Amino acid sequence: MLMKTIAVPISEGRTDLCRWIKKVESGAEVVFTAHGKPKAVLSAYHDQGPPWRVARPDDPKRYGNLQSPVMEEWR
Repeated sequence: MLMKTIAVPISEGRTDLCRWIKKVESGAEVVFTAHGKPKAVLSAYHDQGPPWRVARPDDPKRYGNLQSPVMEEWR
């Protein structure tokens, strides 16, 4: 899906935010600018699925004792 990008000065975005949210809902991406430089992006929210997990966790013994360097006394 081709997304239209619209550059908007921050001052204009501040005064008419509802209008820009409606543009985003219709598929556009709004980039707020200050002095012509991009500062923030307003884009549609996409619900994320469950977090990624490995099928089988790695064996911690493979990495040796990771606590001993941390538990040594300070010199």
